[in-house]
Amino acid sequence: MKRYIFIAAALVLATVSCSKVYDATPVNTDQAIGFGGWTEQLTKARTQGSSTFVNEDDFAVYGYKEASSTKTTVFDGVVVSYDGTNWDYTPHVYWDATSDSYTFYGVSPASAKTGATINAQTGAISLASITFAGNNNDVLIADKTVVVKDDGSATALTYFNSYGAVNLYFNHAASLVDIRVKTSQSLHGITVNLQSISLDNMKNAGVLAIATGDYTASATGRPYIPNIAIASWTSPSGNKSYLPADGVTPVKGADGTNAISSTNVKVISEDTAFNPSTPTTPAAYTTLFDNLIVMPQTFGASGVAGSQKISLSYTLGSDPTVYTREAYLDDFDTVDDADQDDSEVDTGFQPGKHYILYLTIDAHAISFTAEIAPWADVTGYHYIIN
Repeated sequence: MKRYIFIAAALVLATVSCSKVYDATPVNTDQAIGFGGWTEQLTKARTQGSSTFVNEDDFAVYGYKEASSTKTTVFDGVVVSYDGTNWDYTPHVYWDATSDSYTFYGVSPASAKTGATINAQTGAISLASITFAGNNNDVLIADKTVVVKDDGSATALTYFNSYGAVNLYFNHAASLVDIRVKTSQSLHGITVNLQSISLDNMKNAGVLAIATGDYTASATGRPYIPNIAIASWTSPSGNKSYLPADGVTPVKGADGTNAISSTNVKVISEDTAFNPSTPTTPAAYTTLFDNLIVMPQTFGASGVAGSQKISLSYTLGSDPTVYTREAYLDDFDTVDDADQDDSEVDTGFQPGKHYILYLTIDAHAISFTAEIAPWADVTGYHYIIN
């Protein structure tokens, strides 16, 4: 009588703070409007191979000045780039002391403006359709930043003619996904050979649109932050299956050169600290998807054809039996309960979040564990199928 070993998949989703700030001294000292360089790095690697956007070391700036309620455009897609020493653009634009205020918007990389419709006086943005191959560089949208001439009031900023650099805060508009796998103690001593894994039925093309009213004032001292949501990505299309080789850092099989396959398996690490009653973040794991950039999207219902899912196949030890399993992304719960009687952890991949999904191969059941939270904070969620 053959004994069937089942898989327990613990999927943990974690979000990591990931934003960029252009912040530096002016490009010169003659009162030109200056922009600067990165003051912090993205928590993802640079792109590899072919991608839609290949340069994150530049951005396109838009903006206007206002005097007596009259708006005059001063930046309409001007590219600010890094030359190896300074951040600069040409021709320089100089502060106008007769104006009352300046307002700035931006997109990064600058190539995102190609085919886009961007209003320099409202910040309304509609980019050309973007196709996500997986290793694309993210597209970022800047906060609406207003510089007001100092009129002596407590809320006014420094008089802009001596203000110098403009600090633009950029926000991710895509989602970042890692997938990692481990084995539990129940399979101690048994070699788990992964033959395939894929992230299936993903929408991978769409148009990013930011409306004028999407910029809302921040309560934390930030400028007007664009409210980028799944709904900001319109006309979603595609039915993409992502593979480990599609990440920013491609993952290969045992030979380190070729893709994971039945003849080039990936041996999965054992988590010696695994506790099946509390399947939390693993102590050991094998990374299979490393920085996969995907379009934000709503998950389809679990078990329904065409819904987003993780598919994998593997063998145990010398047993030639190939076990295949699926884990639907819609199957995440918001409370640590085994009965699955609470709401879902999320409706989909949200913009600006870094998701880390852990799959645990076990000998008892299929369990999904999720951690998802605002930047830096973590709360626990899980899903179990007995």
